[in-house]
Parts: sequence; structure tokens; C-alpha cells
Amino acid sequence: MARGSQRLILILLFTGLVIVLVNLAWWIFYQRTAEMLADQLERRLVVTTEAARLLIAERNLDALTNDDFDSYLDLYGQLEWLRASDSLSELFLLAEDYSYLLTTLTTGDSVYFLADIHRPLIDSFWFGLIDDAVIVSRSYETGGVILRSAFAPVYDTVGLTAAVVGVEASVDYFDDLGRLRTNLYAATGLSVVAGLILALIFFWLQRRINAAEQVAFLGETHAYLGRMVAVVAHELKNPLMIMRASAERLKRKTEQPEADYLLEEVDRLNDLVSGYLSFAKAEGSYLAGETPSQFDLIDLLRALRTGLAERVVPTTVDWTNDLPEQPMVVAGYRRALRQVILNLLINAAEASSGKTIVLGLDCERTGDRVAIRIRDHGHGMTPQQVRDAFEPFVTSKTTGSGLGLFLTKKIVEEIGGTIDLSSQPQRGTEVTVTIPSRV
Repeated sequence: MARGSQRLILILLFTGLVIVLVNLAWWIFYQRTAEMLADQLERRLVVTTEAARLLIAERNLDALTNDDFDSYLDLYGQLEWLRASDSLSELFLLAEDYSYLLTTLTTGDSVYFLADIHRPLIDSFWFGLIDDAVIVSRSYETGGVILRSAFAPVYDTVGLTAAVVGVEASVDYFDDLGRLRTNLYAATGLSVVAGLILALIFFWLQRRINAAEQVAFLGETHAYLGRMVAVVAHELKNPLMIMRASAERLKRKTEQPEADYLLEEVDRLNDLVSGYLSFAKAEGSYLAGETPSQFDLIDLLRALRTGLAERVVPTTVDWTNDLPEQPMVVAGYRRALRQVILNLLINAAEASSGKTIVLGLDCERTGDRVAIRIRDHGHGMTPQQVRDAFEPFVTSKTTGSGLGLFLTKKIVEEIGGTIDLSSQPQRGTEVTVTIPSRV
């Protein structure tokens, strides 16, 4: 299943990469848009400042400084038209002491109120540090409004700086950028949420695919193992029967204890081989040759209790609960169910220790289903052992093939039932078999 996990990791990495790339593209677009709008505004300010400087140069600058009212009104009208046509905030002309020679504002201030902000730029013209150039400031905020300004020198007849023309514009696109930024934040959040949902869907699908692959893999493995085990077990059966017959003859002739040991080991090996043959038949039907019939489930369970007690002599069995007195007639596969319960009772007895085995066996009918519970008070199982309990060839016992619970589950499923196992270390194990009470 490592390949499935690798696919899942690749899918998650691809999804994350797509989300990152999409959001990166969005924010690059935002940055380029902001830069484009800033460049456009800067070009507007430069063009407008140059136009204002030309208008002022065409007038007699001395007329403004000598309080020529007509010249003032004429120039004011020209600059106001220029301001309004380009949706600017203010056009003005400053003297060296930052007093207004002319301004399109009507506030009545005589001194430029943003002089402290732009003093380095304006002074560079008066000190001759910059010649005949338009300087555009960075964006700044004043009175809750974001502005940009541009400045340029106005020269007198001898080429000296006589005044500084200034242009201010509101950076109105900041509102649009703010809305765009908010939308991008929302889009980023939605893309991350969508990516997580998509990753969860991929994760769920991948788990389903992994489960299907595991079922197919186990089925194919069991089929190959079944064919292999069938051949090996079949070849072992005949030699084991010959060995057992020879051991019985040896025991009758010599009555040596070694003959009993030999018989015991041959029987143990024969049980193992029989288990392997049962596993080899896993692809077939355990119900072959048996037809459904009605039988008393309580009578069957009592008989199994008695048989188990005789099997584990001299160990005694202490049953923690009694079976119902009233018969419980069900319709199903009696022989197959008997094999299932017997296997589980033997496992429960082997899991217990001491001279007294403490077991529980009970059943109850709910609707058209019957639940049979087998409970022991043995050493219990770890969570990993519980997960692997129904896998073939997995056992915690020193003897046995590890096929008992695997074959038991196969039989229960073929009957149409389910089997559940719960256990805790040092607290025992409980197995619940649920089967239909009528076919």
C-alpha cells in the first residue's frame, strides 16, 4: 500500500502547489495593477506640472509679485481650468518663503500648509540642486486623504528660480485597490478552504482505492496460498496416516510410552494439515452439502458447552451466565454454526489459564437477527492483535496454524452474519457472532 500513500502525497502536493500558484498569480496581478496606476498618475502629474509651468512662463511673473490683479485673475482662470479638466486637488505657485503667489484653493491660507512635508523637494529648486526637472513625491496621507504632489521651478528672465509651481492630486485609485485587495484576501481564503476540501475528498477516495486494492491483493494472495497449501497438505496427508497406523501397531506390540508421544505428534500435525486444507477451500463454499433447516439454538449451545467441558478435563469450566430456559428456534445452517461456536469456545478456553476456566456463553434475539456472545477472562489481546486477529497465519499461540479465526469469519460471512471481537490486555476477550434467524 506504499504506492497508494505515495499517490496521496503527490495529489496533496499538487493541490497545494496549484493553490500557491493561483494565489501568487492573483497577487502579482494586484502588484502590477498598483504599479501601473501609480505610473499613470505620475505621468499625469508631470504633464500637468509642465503645462502649468508653461502657462506661468507666458505671463509676466513680475505682474504677480507686483499685485497686478488682472494678471492674477487671468492666470488663476487658466490654472483652474487645467486643474478641473484633470480632476486635480490643487494647482499653486510658491514664493521662496512658501507663501502662495497663486493657488486654486479658496481656503484663504497665505502659506503653503504642507511645506514641512515637501520642504526638501522645494528647497532643492531654490538652492539650485536640481535644474529644470519635475519632481513627483511619494504618496502621503493628510486629513484622511491620500495625495501625490509634483513640483517644478519657474525661472525669471535671467534664468534664476523665481517661483515653484506645485500640483496636488488625490490618489483615488487607492479605494479601488483596497476593494481589490479585500477581494483577493477573500479569494485566497476561499481557495485554501476549497483546497482543503479537495484534499479531504482526495484522501477519502484514496482510502477507498487503497481498501479496494488491499481486498484485491489479499484475495489474490489467498488464492495463490490456497493452491500451494492444497498441494502440500494433500501430499502430507497420506504419509501422516501411514505414520499413525505404524504408531498404533507399535503401541499394541510394545506398549512403549514413545508410541503415545508419536501418536500425539502425528495427530497434532494432522490437525495442522486439516486446517491448511480448510484454508485452501476458502474460495469454495463451507455450506456445500448442507441445506437450511430449523433447529433449537439453545439446545445446540448447551451441547457445545457440555462437549467443551469434556474436552478440557481435568480442567473445570466455570460458566458465568446461564442460557435461556426457553427454546429459541431459528432457521439456518446448523452444522456450519456449530463449527463456528466450537472454534470460538476452544479459542476462549485456550486463552484462559489455571485449573478453572471462566467462560461466558449467551445469546439473544433482536428482530430477525440473533447475537451469540462468547466471553473469556484470559490474558486478552493488544490493539494490534485485535486488528490482525482475522488475518490468515497470524497467531499468538506457540502451536496452531493461525487459520482458526480466519476460517471462522469466512463461515460466518457465508452464513450471512458478522463477527466482532473486542479485547483488552489482562481483561479477557469477547466475540459476538450475529446471524440471521431465518433464511
